[in-house]
Amino acid sequence: MTVPAKPGPEPERSRRGSAGNSGREPPVPGRDQLLDALNWQSRRSSVLFGLLNRSVAARIGLNPTDVEALGVLSVLGVTTPTRLAGLLAMGTGAVTQVIDRLEQAGFARRVREAKDRRSVSIELVPEKARQAGAFYAALRQDAAELTGRYDDRDLALIVDYLTRANDILGDAGSAVAAAGAPSRRSSGLRAADD
Repeated sequence: MTVPAKPGPEPERSRRGSAGNSGREPPVPGRDQLLDALNWQSRRSSVLFGLLNRSVAARIGLNPTDVEALGVLSVLGVTTPTRLAGLLAMGTGAVTQVIDRLEQAGFARRVREAKDRRSVSIELVPEKARQAGAFYAALRQDAAELTGRYDDRDLALIVDYLTRANDILGDAGSAVAAAGAPSRRSSGLRAADD
């Protein structure tokens, strides 16, 4: 499945160099157009990354949530179940099931702390992590080539935007989770016999 680059007509950039353009750069779109494009590309990125993770999950015999946990562990290295639950916006019971599946499949292991045997950390099993990571190798290479097109100021701006956008997204998710699930009556999702 593919996600279109942009809904509706072809983006302006695809017509660059056409006879009517005489090789000039296309005009810069207006702010509203840029914000629409940014919104669409952000949503598209989310969908495409989800599709990739689901495909990887299917190939390695895990589910997409487990692959998300692997991604977090690959960045953190070692973490506690509580921190992993927080980063995945899951309860501790649900994250315990994720860790159980990762451990059973050989991708992660629980490690008891030497000073306090009651404390447990979760760490990746390097050999298995490389196996899962191999599916992302082409993506990493293409991303490295893409970022090579930008100077440090551009990259700093992109990082700043993504950091702030992710903070807003995290806050929105936390607010929805804190509000709890709506009742069937208030959400309009009543059964036919209600």
